[in-house]
Amino acid sequence: MAALQRTNTITYEVQQACRQLSLTPPVGVYDSLDETAQLMGAVANLAGILLADNYNWQHLQDVFTVTGDGSTTEFDLPADFASFVDNTGWSNVIRRPVLVLNAQQWTAISSWLSQSFYVNPACRIYQDKLQFMSAPPVGTIVFQYKKSTWVQDSDDPAVFKDLCTKNNDVPTFDWLMMTLAIKVKWLEAKGMSTVAAQSDLNDRYFQLTQKDEVAPILQLSGPQPGSFRYLDNLYNTPDTNVGIP
Repeated sequence: MAALQRTNTITYEVQQACRQLSLTPPVGVYDSLDETAQLMGAVANLAGILLADNYNWQHLQDVFTVTGDGSTTEFDLPADFASFVDNTGWSNVIRRPVLVLNAQQWTAISSWLSQSFYVNPACRIYQDKLQFMSAPPVGTIVFQYKKSTWVQDSDDPAVFKDLCTKNNDVPTFDWLMMTLAIKVKWLEAKGMSTVAAQSDLNDRYFQLTQKDEVAPILQLSGPQPGSFRYLDNLYNTPDTNVGIP
């Protein structure tokens, strides 16, 4: 199956990081008593968690479906839940988007809900549950969410988890980005300069995030008949230059 992330085992990535840092590559990581291997294994998990939380990677996204019964207002979150993808909640029953409330909005609406007609399904995350202001009607509400499980288990490829614990576990991130992230965190732990390694990581991160989602190409001059001109010298960019009378 094609994938944007070119993966490899955590041992391979640690070995690559060690070679680039002029360290002796360990044979194993999570079964080793070697101090370097143990530190590499620890910072690898730190790097993976930070990468997972730093961007809405498409390969870490999944769908969460709430089935309303007209009386239940609280629902358990998925076991691998990390965060919702913004503005993806939708009620298939009443064909409306889900309104996500913060604590202040929830409190304010609660005070006048009994006197007002509140149409949109509204919810919040509270005490590790998805809580709705009023019980969703019979039917489904669908959300897109980001998973916390960024590691494929080496013994059972169908199992995904949130930490590397075995030598042949596979982080689901590009192996080069993971290697660079491991280097940054190792140098940081040793109190050494991370400037060069961080620059390399930033470059690789930018390359991958630009490929990880589909976006339209911005056409400034409207190449096709009838297409919209984002910059037009008759309206928003006159000859006197932008914003200069």
